[in-house]
Amino acid sequence: MSETQSIRFSVDTGGTFTDIVVLDEDTGRFSIEKAPTTPENTLIGVLNAINKAKVDLTKGKTLFVYGSTTAINTVIERKGAKTAYLTSQGFRDIPEIARYNRTQPYNMKYHKPPQLVRRRLRFEVPERMNWLGEVVTELDTEAVREVARKLKRLEVKSLAICFLHSFKNDSHEKKARDIILEEYPEISVSISSDIAREHREYERSMTTIIDAYIKPLVSKRLGELQEELERRGFKGEIVLTRSDGGGMTSGRAKDSPINTLLSGPAGGVVGGLSISSDINYSNIITMDMGGTSLDVSIIREGMARTSPQTLVHGYAVIIPNLDIRSVGAGGGSIAWIDAAGALHVGPQSAGAVPGPICYAQGGTEPTVTDALLCTGYIDPGYFLGGEMPLDTSLAQGGIKSKVCEPLKMDFESGASGILKVTLSNMSASIRELSVKEGDDPRDFSLLCYGGGGPLFGAALIDELEMPSAIIPVAPANFSAWGMLKVNLRYDLAQALLTKRLGESDLNELNNRFGELIKEGMNILKEEGIPAEKRASFKSLDLRYPGQEHTVNVPLDFAIDENSRDKIYEEFSKIYKRTFGYTLNQPAEVIVLRVRCIGEVPKPVIQKLEAGSKNANAAIKGKRQVFCFVNNKLVDHTIYERSKLLAGNVVDGPALIEEPTSVTNVLSGYKCEVDKSGSLIITRK
Repeated sequence: MSETQSIRFSVDTGGTFTDIVVLDEDTGRFSIEKAPTTPENTLIGVLNAINKAKVDLTKGKTLFVYGSTTAINTVIERKGAKTAYLTSQGFRDIPEIARYNRTQPYNMKYHKPPQLVRRRLRFEVPERMNWLGEVVTELDTEAVREVARKLKRLEVKSLAICFLHSFKNDSHEKKARDIILEEYPEISVSISSDIAREHREYERSMTTIIDAYIKPLVSKRLGELQEELERRGFKGEIVLTRSDGGGMTSGRAKDSPINTLLSGPAGGVVGGLSISSDINYSNIITMDMGGTSLDVSIIREGMARTSPQTLVHGYAVIIPNLDIRSVGAGGGSIAWIDAAGALHVGPQSAGAVPGPICYAQGGTEPTVTDALLCTGYIDPGYFLGGEMPLDTSLAQGGIKSKVCEPLKMDFESGASGILKVTLSNMSASIRELSVKEGDDPRDFSLLCYGGGGPLFGAALIDELEMPSAIIPVAPANFSAWGMLKVNLRYDLAQALLTKRLGESDLNELNNRFGELIKEGMNILKEEGIPAEKRASFKSLDLRYPGQEHTVNVPLDFAIDENSRDKIYEEFSKIYKRTFGYTLNQPAEVIVLRVRCIGEVPKPVIQKLEAGSKNANAAIKGKRQVFCFVNNKLVDHTIYERSKLLAGNVVDGPALIEEPTSVTNVLSGYKCEVDKSGSLIITRK
């Protein structure tokens, strides 16, 4: 990886728009553009965004950071490769049995998600390791060769291999992989010991299956993107954002696409960490309201909350990921009425095609964007800076026929009702993220971005009693902006299982940590990161004996015989914060984790020009808005954000417009412009 870059640009593919941010590192200036997302092939939308932004791909030392949705869309749309599964004899049905718990316990019609691998393509071979990694039954190599021949006859494109207890000893998996490739070189192979060196057979097998399922298509699409960029003169480097908020080179992404499943939303959280540092706000809840969904995450004491596993479209996967919760509350979320006559918003979305009714592209279902337009929050002639005029009359007709007439209410109540339900969905999502995890939202500021986030920020902090809302520069492209600041990151883990902390050999722990750190540092070295830019961080997953779930305990101190009490003390503190209590019992060491970071040079962004408190120079007019918070028609002063200076103060009720977003300042609130360019909304 080069020490400096002349041009750095990033692309975030959303459900409705594909966003691009282009930074000139010589001047610190950046520009933004949006292009419609192309669901049939998202790479077309990426190339359209690059064309629209007029990126000079031939300029030397160029870095392209990409938030890809290819992996997650492949799973959701079930468009992956024809995949087979190879496991230990007697365990072929683990992916189908899954877990006994139901994700929808009160839904009598609930069904588990459909299998990605049919049973006839799930194979077993004689072999067995015990839980200590000792060989009980040698691998039957001839049985593996027979499976390889069947895969070739059946024209299977990808294979997932997951043997019992291979997280402790991977020799059988690697031997099976080599035999398969010897017999059938054209097949793609994923092995669990390369992807998830942890216990829990179902999660490990499912993670390996998904990696195998998406690998051929992800590799193909990334290859096509690279070829097209190179055809246009691109000689720089492509980095993909990972689910954990780090970055990985395109070559690594082809080898391990599972880590890009939640690639897109991660950029906004990385941007949130940067904002947290810039304006000295250590506790932030991030809220990304895009065209399709609302994504919320939490930054506590300057650290983003992470999780070692997650559910992806109903499938459990073991990948390090930022703890991001999503609900169907985006600008394109559809308003609908259930059989009992109650109004709902989402999770269905109008998406990029046909989009909200006001786009005049054939949409017939009223959306949040239609309601914002009809209540006056959006100027129909200034959407995307006037590039895409909106049709107010079409939106009004859709809301009247689909909401107001069935509910027998006047138009203003129907339109504002859509926004109130959306606000309720948003606040519930934030409460679930914070209160249910032991955090009080009143201790956090709300970072609002995405095209719709700034419109709801003030209303949300009013409802949740939060101290302030922060609107970053270019909020509609903020996830792409955050991607400009990612570091390369590789997370490695090794399961130990049920080793009591008091009985653990700390020298053994240090040796195992050393092996993981060496592995991660070698990866970063191969990526061209100089030694002084590499760092590693250690942590342990601990639990009480007999429990299923663990808490992660960071270790920012040396491990020696004097460390046992300190580790246990940190475990008790984190356990109590998470669950509200502690037990007078020893702790068990379950998993060792290492995070290896390769620092990429950070771009320097220009600061905003300083001004006085008076913001009158930015006023562009007045407009009546039907305020959905108090159901009143209210005069709002309209400001142009590009004309605001650092130190300016805007009193509500006001709307601060920019080409791709609108910030709503409620009556009784004020908005101050920070020197970084962020807008900070607080109560008067």
